[in-house]
Amino acid sequence: MGMPRGDSPAKAHQYYEYLQSHQQTMQVPATWHVRWLDLAWLWGFLIALALIIILWLWQYRSTRQRAALYPVDQFGGYTSELAGPATLFFVLFCVIIAAWAVVLIVGHLIWGQKF
Repeated sequence: MGMPRGDSPAKAHQYYEYLQSHQQTMQVPATWHVRWLDLAWLWGFLIALALIIILWLWQYRSTRQRAALYPVDQFGGYTSELAGPATLFFVLFCVIIAAWAVVLIVGHLIWGQKF
């Protein structure tokens, strides 16, 4: 069947309805439902993120500063900053985040993005 000429508005409308009918039958109709696994992942991620932030703050506040390896920077006389080496917690956190990013990227390259 060739492309219809659309001699009349009725014929063009019939072809439009024909094309749209294919789009309506591609998806399986389903009733609304809760995807509990998705909710568990969401809340699990938020709880893990909150725990990591709390642990990081606790570790940051309870760790004594090492001897000053670097001079204290002062900005305008009111703000000061002491540079120092990164803590073990921060290094482990960065390694975990980098590993998670590698897993996501490699997984998407191998299996594609599945949403």
